[in-house]
Amino acid sequence: MMAIALALGAGARDFVHPGIAESAEDIARARKMIAEKREPWYGCFKALESCWSADPNQRVPEYPTVLESVRCNATIGQAGRRAHDLALMYRLTDDVRYAKKAVEFLNASSHYTELKDVGTGPLDFGKIYLLVSAAELLRYDANWEKADKVRFAKMVRDVFYPQIKNGDKARFGNQGLFAYRGALAIAIFLNDERKYDRIWRYLNGLPHRDDQEPFASGPAIADANPQSETEFQNDYRLRGHAETIPDYGYDEMLKYYIYANGQSQEASRDQAHAVCGVFMCVDIAEMFRMQGDDLYGALDNRILAGLAWVARFNFGEWRPSGYTDEEGKATFENGLFYRARHRSGRWQSLKPNPWPGPNFGGPGAPRECAYAHYSKTKGVSLEQLEWLRRARDEENEKNGGFETWGAAPNWYYEWAGWGTLMKRDESLGSAKRLAFGAMSR
Repeated sequence: MMAIALALGAGARDFVHPGIAESAEDIARARKMIAEKREPWYGCFKALESCWSADPNQRVPEYPTVLESVRCNATIGQAGRRAHDLALMYRLTDDVRYAKKAVEFLNASSHYTELKDVGTGPLDFGKIYLLVSAAELLRYDANWEKADKVRFAKMVRDVFYPQIKNGDKARFGNQGLFAYRGALAIAIFLNDERKYDRIWRYLNGLPHRDDQEPFASGPAIADANPQSETEFQNDYRLRGHAETIPDYGYDEMLKYYIYANGQSQEASRDQAHAVCGVFMCVDIAEMFRMQGDDLYGALDNRILAGLAWVARFNFGEWRPSGYTDEEGKATFENGLFYRARHRSGRWQSLKPNPWPGPNFGGPGAPRECAYAHYSKTKGVSLEQLEWLRRARDEENEKNGGFETWGAAPNWYYEWAGWGTLMKRDESLGSAKRLAFGAMSR
């Protein structure tokens, strides 16, 4: 057992490794499909192999020791994209060139000593996710020296985790979810049961354990009247946070990010963010799944309800039939839109915002793993999966028939990507080509 533990792990939980973006089962299945040149897995592999991010001859830049949040895309975002794809290629091919180059990126990115939040720190520092995912793929590999592994582990524990462990109570839910995704990856990498369980409890709306740090108190204190209004939402000035309710729970908590009818907390903002946040829930649920915990099924498959709602809206086949201020009165079937006052105190949803047009998460969002899990592991009916399947097939059609990594020029960090190769089960077959001409776009 390598010294990555550093006596950092807290608790007796047996963590599964690799268990962040990909599992050993995922890797074994992908290797089999590559060897057999089965489609669409093989086509996705060839796209990964030819991608700039997986080039074993690329140059590794020198990164700073002090990192401002506005610089994360160009540093930990880019380095994470490259390190992850190189490490993944190594696990799929055994070609040591990929491992050595991934290690170069990990080592170059392991000297951050200070993080400066100059805006959206939890979101930005949560972009450490892909670097930690790369480290997870190489955690036991001899190409990465023990001392270098220990230095990286100490950095993510002492420098990054404190900045992202509490999400973001003052902004839209996707920003806190980015933070929690990064924090959960760190907890798994460090074998830290206490950190892991704290994230599990928060996202599920449970109180903190006595041996854990409390969650943020609340509620938010905001002006009674909005400072600005649009057709889609009201914007309120935030004055602070009360201490009257311990473990209050803000917008990244599952029950407050995806409401009971499947509506996203950000549905009134724009569809790029609304879709991103729902798929961020998928990414987090997939990590928990690999460790034996079921966030996918929480609140009666709440994440699937969110996927169905946002897909149906973006296909243009759902529009509000009316509005309500009571969550229990809004259902997917009756078409009522829930005019929620957000837990951050800063916004109230008024109606769904279709801007800038149909969105299904872009080329790298984890549609494949969500579909594979709900169809095979959960045994959800094809009727319940219709909207997720159509969203998966629609986006895959645009990108060669499979999920790729994401979108340039700035979203290097957004998704691990390559979901068709790494997450599609053999029993699910090849991508179906559907006629979308009759759908509203």
